[in-house]
Amino acid sequence: MPNRQSRIAGLITRVVGTAAGLFYRVDHHGPPLPGGPLLVAANHPNSLLDPLLIFLCSERMPRPLARAPLFDRLLLGPVLRALGGIPVYRRQDDPAAMHRNEDMFRAAVRVLHGGGAIQIYPEGRSHSEAHLVEFRTGAARIALQAEAEAGWRLGLSIVPVGITYSRKERARTAVAVRFGGAFGCAGLKEAYEADPVAAARTLTRRIEAGIRARTLNFVHHEDRELVEVAEQLYVRESSWVPWRSREALGTRFPRLQRFAAGLEWIRREAPEEHRELRHKVERYAAMNARVGAGEGDVPLRFGLVPVARYIAVRGTLLLLGLPLAVAGMLLWVPVTRLAGFAVRRLRPDSEVTATYKLAALVGGVIAAWVLWAFAGYVAGGVRAALGTALLAPLCGYVALLWMDLAREVNEDTILFLKLQGRPDVRLRFARMRRDLAETFRRLERRWEADLPSREDRGNVSAPEGADGE
Repeated sequence: MPNRQSRIAGLITRVVGTAAGLFYRVDHHGPPLPGGPLLVAANHPNSLLDPLLIFLCSERMPRPLARAPLFDRLLLGPVLRALGGIPVYRRQDDPAAMHRNEDMFRAAVRVLHGGGAIQIYPEGRSHSEAHLVEFRTGAARIALQAEAEAGWRLGLSIVPVGITYSRKERARTAVAVRFGGAFGCAGLKEAYEADPVAAARTLTRRIEAGIRARTLNFVHHEDRELVEVAEQLYVRESSWVPWRSREALGTRFPRLQRFAAGLEWIRREAPEEHRELRHKVERYAAMNARVGAGEGDVPLRFGLVPVARYIAVRGTLLLLGLPLAVAGMLLWVPVTRLAGFAVRRLRPDSEVTATYKLAALVGGVIAAWVLWAFAGYVAGGVRAALGTALLAPLCGYVALLWMDLAREVNEDTILFLKLQGRPDVRLRFARMRRDLAETFRRLERRWEADLPSREDRGNVSAPEGADGE
């Protein structure tokens, strides 16, 4: 890519990556991307937001492979081309254009031979399933072709990435982006020379295993809520996590994976116990929802010192940030409301709702920012315009953080007031947690005893360990 185009692409990735990082609360885990030829392979739950998050979390700029019709969009097409995007021709988009995928393969291999990086989504489509869908072999074929044409001396690295959203359609919700350790494919030289199709399938299975180890996969969507509630109450009952704290999704991720694996074992091996356990957890979740406890759960007691510390720290932060937060809300809340109204009128599919929201917000914010700067210029000249241009986004950022904190304080305060004089309610929660925690421990012992080998036990307990994360 020429230097000027590289600078433009770098600017675009910083802008859109930052926008995605403000739209969600992003938790990034895993090693940095290696240098040299690189193929980043990720799951694909959220349309164009997925590549933006990879831009946000990467030191490098992996060029995206995207479906060809997107390159014809009025605004998106030029952006994709500026990023060095490579069009992919899918049968469902245009069966007559499938032959042009040979150009896509050549372009991707050329980038890798030049020491560049590409990102690809082997599921082949964005989706809202509770689990990974069938993987295509395109990523593996690109990797193997690049190595073969370089005489198996290219040194290509493949990095699996798992992207997990808590509520992908809603702003300021959590997302975990987990990068795996890099691996190569030069070891498949003999297999590829003997049977390229079989070698591509083998490599695809390796890529899928890497992504699966970094994603949450469930049979049904409702299983995820069951796992999240179970993990939430268990870690607090076990005193691993303080009451009313909100852990980042990435921090909870290994435990959620373990609970998900345990749930599938119980469903398969002990269906009656699974139904009983599900009923108990759903009952606990319903009680939790009635009192509005949220993720922080219901503590057995509210200690005087912790409550005083809570009020002092959070109250001070809210008071100090209030002036800038109010200014930010006055400036930017109308913009966010207008963007939300526009998206609701468009009624996009669930897979692209967040993409539409972010696009509307970015467009609205840029337009409003220019408007505020112009208003400053009219009111006070160049200095006022520059001051407004700097203060407006600062106030907006403070308002964003202030509202996040205010939501937590509001939830905690309402719960505290509801439970004052109600020790019976807190005791009921405590008894149910204790009963469920004991059930989890008993089932965990049976599950581990049922695992076929110590190696499998290690893989389930610490899915990241196989590649050095």
